[in-house]
Amino acid sequence: MKFSMARKFAFQNLKANRILEIPFVLSSGIMLMLFNIMISLINNKYVQTRHKTLPELITMGAVVVGIFTIIFVMYTTNFLLKKRNKEFALYAILGLEKKHIRKIISIEFFVLFSIIAILGMVGGYIFGQISFLGLNRLMHDVTGRIMDYPFSITAMIVCSITMLGLYFITIARSSYRIYMTTPVQLLGKQHSGEGEPKSRFVLTIIGLAALCGGYGIALTTEGTLSALVNFFIASLLVIAATYLLFISFSIIILKMQRRRKSYFKPEKFLGVSGLLYRMKSNAVSLASIAVMSVGIIITLSATATIYSNIQKNGDSFIAFSRDYILTSDTAVYENNFKDIQKNLENRVSQTVTGKAKIKDSFIELSMNPAVAKKGNSIETYTRDAKTSPYFMFTYDLASYNKKLNKNISLKDDEVLMTSNRKGALNMSSLKIGDRTFKVREIDNKILSSANVDSYALVVKDLSTMQYIASVLKTYNIQNKTMENSSIKCSIEWNVSGINKNSYDRSLSKLKNDNGYTLESRVEVLKGLYELNGGFLFLGVLIGIIFLTGTILVIYYKQISEGYEDREKYQIMKKIGLNDDLIKKTGASQIVWMLYAPLMVAIVHCMVASKIVYQLLKMFGVNQFTQYGTYFGLVIGVFFVIYFVIFKMTSRTYYKIVK
Repeated sequence: MKFSMARKFAFQNLKANRILEIPFVLSSGIMLMLFNIMISLINNKYVQTRHKTLPELITMGAVVVGIFTIIFVMYTTNFLLKKRNKEFALYAILGLEKKHIRKIISIEFFVLFSIIAILGMVGGYIFGQISFLGLNRLMHDVTGRIMDYPFSITAMIVCSITMLGLYFITIARSSYRIYMTTPVQLLGKQHSGEGEPKSRFVLTIIGLAALCGGYGIALTTEGTLSALVNFFIASLLVIAATYLLFISFSIIILKMQRRRKSYFKPEKFLGVSGLLYRMKSNAVSLASIAVMSVGIIITLSATATIYSNIQKNGDSFIAFSRDYILTSDTAVYENNFKDIQKNLENRVSQTVTGKAKIKDSFIELSMNPAVAKKGNSIETYTRDAKTSPYFMFTYDLASYNKKLNKNISLKDDEVLMTSNRKGALNMSSLKIGDRTFKVREIDNKILSSANVDSYALVVKDLSTMQYIASVLKTYNIQNKTMENSSIKCSIEWNVSGINKNSYDRSLSKLKNDNGYTLESRVEVLKGLYELNGGFLFLGVLIGIIFLTGTILVIYYKQISEGYEDREKYQIMKKIGLNDDLIKKTGASQIVWMLYAPLMVAIVHCMVASKIVYQLLKMFGVNQFTQYGTYFGLVIGVFFVIYFVIFKMTSRTYYKIVK
């Protein structure tokens, strides 16, 4: 066969199969576009020079997007090839050789992948500029401009290689399918999977066990660090359970429906029997929709909560009661405290021309060992401890009074105490070593920015702090021994009568001093907005990926069912089945095709909300209502979008059937 004839066949096929191929091109183009945007941002000089953590975040996101792009393209091409088995068989029957069919397919997919590549690269550049400006806005960076987002040659090469690789994989799969099967087998595969599935009770039991295990972990996990480990275990169990139960338990329910008297009504009979005979393939699609829906809801609600929390609390970041903090790396003892304090004060005074420009300065002593709580006793945390660790942020009373403008006094056996976790502070006395302190509870202000389960302890003086440091020891990684916790000394201050921008630049000398650590409120907030703005940006992109995949699966599921039902309904029409009954039959399947995956996804998300909230505490989210608000909002919006998608695809299904 000449190339011109093969090309003619290919373009005729593209036109004839546009109802299948247009969604494939659009969805794959969107995914490649997002992948292109992320690769462009990773290699963008502005992003690399202005932001420290953002390139790493985007790299992780690019890996996720790349994997899902490959998965969905492979899924879609497999669907396209399967739906054309009958066409390939007819080609062979009409006398075309297998190499001729392969040539036609190669031209078709070359055209499709070329269009996808063009959409991904052109759309990636155009929407990449919008994404670049939006990302900078999320991070409160107002200096970024469109000219700082040039066309990325690297992104173009990576995307081209990705599409080229997927093209050759698709051609190899289609060639294998054609060369290893006969026309009769291809015709048979068009209707494969229609045998009535068996009731798989073993899979149901395994699925229920996995579901109970995943739910149990999600509901019983306490503590941020424990949630970080258990979340992935629970996710894997629930994902496995979702697929197993859709495959097995749904069959059992459908077979139970056949025992009811209402089953013999025409619309009920057609709906249930149709689903039952195709449930093997439908179950996987429904489970995939449910899993991707969970990903959309959790990703968007969590990232929106994280960002809104910074928006709400960023300007009152209480850990920085002053604009600047300089900390000495030297451990503090009774004999060197005065020297360390004097060195800190001298270094700060040298940053200005007159000492009067230094305002509201004070010296602070602090330490933060990991501890375990047992009743009213606090002990050193060890790996074999049966409770989750807490960090004990310990401060001296003088700095606490200065920080919050208080005038509190303490006796030798008294401490001030609070926690960033509700219900964690339920003691009137505190035992540390051989000493018992009377606890005076204070408001949770000095821990408002703590991202892990923590206590805050304010003690009378340095001697009390040294005693606690000798009891609550810290593991030394280098020496692999338990040592007294290290007490650090820092100075916090503001400035007045001086330009803040020029002063920040003049602090570069302090930043380079060995043995000292300088932090500023502006830089910390910038880092927080960068980190959380990056998370929100990635959350939106990954949410779009999941949503695109969900739309794709729903659409092809409806198309697949339409083609499978068309012949059956044409036969039923000949024996008197009317169009109204066809619509009623389609409506009876909504419970399975629409509400079943969506309701399963919502239940999964509601159960996961507890462990997700534990993880959000790492980002300073300390009120469940913050997460609950966005959780409910995302579910509401997603339900509307999901319903609209289903109604639109249902019209296509009905047109095919009719």
